[in-house]
Amino acid sequence: MRKKEEGNMKKVSVAVVIALFLVTLLNLTSPVGAEDYPLRAKYPTVKPIETNELTAAYGKAIIIDSRNSAEYDVIQIANAKNILAGKMTEADLLKLRPKNDSAPLVFYCNGITCAKSYKAAEDAVKWGFQSVQCYDAGIFAWAKANPDKTKFYGKVLTAAELQAALISDSQFKSVLLPPKEFISRSKSGEYTVIDIRDPNERSETQFSLLNMKVMSFDTAVDLIKKRSKAIPTSKVLFVDNVGKQVQWLQYYLKQAGFTNYFFAEGGVLKLKKEGF
Repeated sequence: MRKKEEGNMKKVSVAVVIALFLVTLLNLTSPVGAEDYPLRAKYPTVKPIETNELTAAYGKAIIIDSRNSAEYDVIQIANAKNILAGKMTEADLLKLRPKNDSAPLVFYCNGITCAKSYKAAEDAVKWGFQSVQCYDAGIFAWAKANPDKTKFYGKVLTAAELQAALISDSQFKSVLLPPKEFISRSKSGEYTVIDIRDPNERSETQFSLLNMKVMSFDTAVDLIKKRSKAIPTSKVLFVDNVGKQVQWLQYYLKQAGFTNYFFAEGGVLKLKKEGF
């Protein structure tokens, strides 16, 4: 009787091992879950492409960066064309390839929560282009996997150089000010305050501070690159709409040697939410 029970236990153990193996194999081979890419369900006509797939197709794919030129100039997939989503036309794509060409037409932007690449790919599909895909992992996932096929300020760097050049989360967070602190410093008279939102964002959410300068993100980038006196090289506060554009502004500030600058954490929307 005891031998029979031991035999049954061995059978159960083997079954458990096999079950665990199958679960592990399923996890390794299953496609990325929708929760990892929250915008995929919103754009069902857009076919995604994974990093390894785009790497394999890199030589023949036509890759389009759907971000604005200021972001593209900082870091881009090498050989990618820059056509801003929303301003891209059917004629722009026809200059790159015919609609029925089999070469992958791949759009990308900043990452899984960036909708620009989805919107651009959706337009391409609507216009009748074939083999359209969206690389929704974004530029930083690509740069990590393919530093040799990435340009930073127009140059291909080594993996170590690129890692050192990219601004880390901790470096970005070190210049973020919570709303109360941002308002306190803005009222001290020691800092120049600059609103870099676009006109549509300003019209949607009214926000003003005494002696605050107003300019577009692109204008701010241009002035920083020129080291114009319109933007001091230190003691300056920047605010955008939701705290996203300032992440790119920091690259230009760093490149130009600016110091002692800070950003409003969460942008104007968080300032308004907390009663400022």
